[in-house]
Amino acid sequence: MYKLPPDAELLTIQEASQRLGKGFSRTSILRRISSGQWKEGLHWVDARRNDSMNRLIRINVTAVLNGFTTPAAFR
Repeated sequence: MYKLPPDAELLTIQEASQRLGKGFSRTSILRRISSGQWKEGLHWVDARRNDSMNRLIRINVTAVLNGFTTPAAFR
């Protein structure tokens, strides 16, 4: 299991969309999650309670932004 780093900043999808700006709408964030481009436990977490059926997605904005520091040829 992946352990979140201490500097992880977890935001709701709406908050992450506003923080990340153009190109990161709610739809594009959900598409990145469902396609597997963003990995669970690294880029996003499911913060729901054990007895809940609905996902409560939190985006790790720190990990998403760190992805931009890697040159495109190496991503």
